Amino acid sequence: MCLFAACEPYDLRRFDFPKCQAPEAGIRFKQDLLEVEFSLTNPRGDIGSVGWDLGDGRTRVGNPVYHRYAKPGTYTISIVIANSCNDVFRTSRTITIQ
Repeated sequence: MCLFAACEPYDLRRFDFPKCQAPEAGIRFKQDLLEVEFSLTNPRGDIGSVGWDLGDGRTRVGNPVYHRYAKPGTYTISIVIANSCNDVFRTSRTITIQ
């Protein structure tokens, strides 16, 4: 009689899980009329992917990213940063394009 599946063969493979530092950064922008370059400022931790919401219905992925706004105005820019451990960081910044 077998108790607690003691008669079954064991699978003792070792799994190595990634070790990550949580990502964090701010939003930097450089404007030339309606053309804007966005990039991360003071990035910390492990940064895998960076997703941008540019506040006018457009999105981009990467760092840096470039965008041309259709008209001047105030826009809320948001980023989502993720790493290979599925840690996620989000932040936003409001900018005025003149």
